[in-house]
Amino acid sequence: MIHIPLGWGKILTERRHDWMYFCEPEANVGGRKVECARGKVIGGSSSTNAMAYVRGNRGDYDRWAASGLTDWSFDKVLPYFKKQERWEAGESRYRGGSGPLNTQFCRYKDELIDAFATASRDAGYPQTDDYNGAVQEGFGRLQMTIANGRRCSTATAYLRPAMRRGN
Repeated sequence: MIHIPLGWGKILTERRHDWMYFCEPEANVGGRKVECARGKVIGGSSSTNAMAYVRGNRGDYDRWAASGLTDWSFDKVLPYFKKQERWEAGESRYRGGSGPLNTQFCRYKDELIDAFATASRDAGYPQTDDYNGAVQEGFGRLQMTIANGRRCSTATAYLRPAMRRGN
C-alpha cells in the first residue's frame, strides 16, 4: 500500500506505520495535544505522507539568513533543491531535471477542484503556475512526489539505488 498513491488513506487510518507523536498541549487549540504524524518505515514520513511536494517559502529562508544563518538563504539552498529533483517539465532556473526525486503535477481531476480554482481566480486571489518556482504564493495545481503512478519517497529515490551499489 505504501507505494500506491491511492493507498495513502489506508496508511493514514491504520497507524501501524506511524510513530504516533503528539506535541505538547497547545493553548491556541484549547489545550489539546495535536498529532504530528511521522513515518515508522524505511523512508520515514516520505513513505507515509500525502506525497505533496511543497518547498519552503523563499522569504522564510531569507529571514533565517538575515538572522545570522547565512548558509540558509534561498539562493544558497536552491541548488540543493534542484539537485534532488527530477521535475516532469525538466530543469529550469528554479527546478531540477535530473535528480533522484521525481516530481510532477497531480493527475487527479475533479469538478470541485476546478470550481474552487475558478472561484479563487474570480475573487481576485493570486494564481501561480508553479508554487515551487519564481512565484510561490497563489492558487495553483498541487505537485506530487510520484513516478510512473507510484510514490517516490526517500526510500525509492535514495536508499533503493544505494542498495545496488557495491561497497
